Parts: sequence; structure tokens; C-alpha cells
Amino acid sequence: MKILRLSILALLAVPVVAAPAAAAPVVVPAPTLVARYNFDGGAVAGRISELSGRGSALTVRGVNNGSIAFMTLGAGRFAAFPGVCAATVTTCAKAILEAPDDADLDPGTRTFRWAASVRLTRAQLTGSANVMQKGVATADSQWKMQIGGPRGRAQCVMVGRGTGQAFAAISAGPVIDGNWHRIVCERSGTVLTISVDGVPGKRVAVPATLSVDNNLPLRVGGPNFAGNADMYHGQIDDVYAQLG
Repeated sequence: MKILRLSILALLAVPVVAAPAAAAPVVVPAPTLVARYNFDGGAVAGRISELSGRGSALTVRGVNNGSIAFMTLGAGRFAAFPGVCAATVTTCAKAILEAPDDADLDPGTRTFRWAASVRLTRAQLTGSANVMQKGVATADSQWKMQIGGPRGRAQCVMVGRGTGQAFAAISAGPVIDGNWHRIVCERSGTVLTISVDGVPGKRVAVPATLSVDNNLPLRVGGPNFAGNADMYHGQIDDVYAQLG
């Protein structure tokens, strides 16, 4: 009995150690649509409505009588950009769509997706053609979707702030056959991806520190009106950007 009492006292002397507290769950914000344009309403006083409720309207800008037509497709509409200029023309009609700088379109290092539907023929591609972009490769930082010439493959491009280093994910095949194609670009962590009609293209590794943050506008259909600008000469529909 004495041995039993000593055993019980020894057990009572052992300190009770509390179980470690459970780590707080990491809350990942849900993806947020920050800009969307489907062109179904056309242009009202030169402006195209933004549908996510977070972005700004697109404004039609043109030079040399350049304009954008809004054409019917089924129950909706799409934007048609000015055609290729003849080599003998000294002044070329050009037009783009533009929305002002918006912090939601500056993803920094966060996950970011941008997408558009395009229809383009080989004859409408005279070089690279910019579908949509924010920022300029040679100034600060940029994200961009373009159709690269002469092979006509879709490209998703990112240029990091303060580095000037560009990264491009390229589609598996060309998109200049005159049919509609859905192009989706996404940067997530250290990977930049592209898909066309759900078919993945080349994945590209990017630095985790690559940051896109600039004070330039969103532009659809071209970068600017410079003589050698990479203007887009086909049709575009259902443009959107998603953060997170």
C-alpha cells in the first residue's frame, strides 16, 4: 500500500502541459472582378459601360478619323477596330479604348487574371497587335495581352516594376484564322500562364517579387497613336480583369 501511495503522489507531481493552441487559419481573399466590358450597349457619348461596378468606363479615342464600330453578334455586340492602312497612305486612321488609371488594375505581386475574346485574320496582322494593356514595357511596369507577328500566337506579357525585365507566356498555336478565340492570361505566384479556348500554352516562371504598379491608363486595341504603334485591327469582345 505504501508503494501504491508513493506512485500516486509521483503522478500528481507531474506538471500538466497545455496543448498548443491551434494556428489561426490563413484567410485568402476571394478573386474579385475589377473590370469588365462586353460592348453590348455600344458607345453612349463615346463611352462604354463598365460592368463589374469597380472599374471605369472606356472612352473611345481616335486620330485621323479613326473610329470603333460596335457590331451585332447573336444577342450581343462586339468592338471592331480600324483596318490596316495601305502602304501608300500617309495618315492612318487609328482608334483605341481607354480607361483611367485604377489601383485595382495594379496587382503588384498578387494573383491577377486578364482575358478577352478576339477575332483576327492573317491579313489584319501587320506586326504585333496589342489587345489590352496597362503600362509600358520601357516605363515602370506592365501587364499586356498581344498577338505576336508574324506567327500570330497570343502572348501574355509582364514587365516588373523597376527591372525592365519582360516575361511572356505564348499560346500553343496561332489565333489568326478569322474565328473567335478566348484568351486568358494569369499570373499566380511565380508562374505566368496563357490559355486559348481552354488549351494551355507555354508556362513561364516569373520572380515572386515581380510587381506591376503604374499610373498609366488601361488601353484596349493599341498602346498609343505613334507611327509604329502595335495597333490591333480585328474585333474584340468580353474584356475583363480579375484580382486575387
